Amino acid sequence: MSNTYEHSPRPVGGPIAFVIDGDKLIVDSGRKVSEVRLGAVDQVRITFDPGRFAQKAFRTKVLMKDGKTFTLSSLNWRGLVEAREQGPEYRAFTRTLFAAVARANPDARFLAGKPWPVWLMTSALGIASLLAMAILIWRAFQTGATNIALVGALFAVVGIWQIEPMVRLNKPRTFDPADPPKELMPRAN
Repeated sequence: MSNTYEHSPRPVGGPIAFVIDGDKLIVDSGRKVSEVRLGAVDQVRITFDPGRFAQKAFRTKVLMKDGKTFTLSSLNWRGLVEAREQGPEYRAFTRTLFAAVARANPDARFLAGKPWPVWLMTSALGIASLLAMAILIWRAFQTGATNIALVGALFAVVGIWQIEPMVRLNKPRTFDPADPPKELMPRAN
């Protein structure tokens, strides 16, 4: 368990530091230091984002009762194209954050995956895209365009590789803050 975490959420910009101090969270963006009362947290949502430059990212979004939000990610951007996964550090900090929020506000909701409308739309678009690729491949084979069929098959495989975990892992559900879903937390190493 860790009560501190720091990451650069974007390729351009400085790091953001988070420190859990009892029932409050101190967020330091370098320009501004904010203090968040963990008792004012309405919900915590954890999600999986598919690879950016072959790296996967886990995200935690915290929604306050007043509508304000803040997000942290397991990816630390070091430049425009270089990012480092901070799996163990992110995992340790978020588990501490979940426990602190649960203590400060027993009514806080802990949600895993995307909201239902977003998940359903993503699932529908993914299935429609794969069906369209299957039709393209089938028609290409029927007309003797083997090269196009093979390229279509390659795109279908890449699509499945990217879409399947995004749909499977981001299925909406609640979770116990003491036992977050293992598939939405990076490995501890």
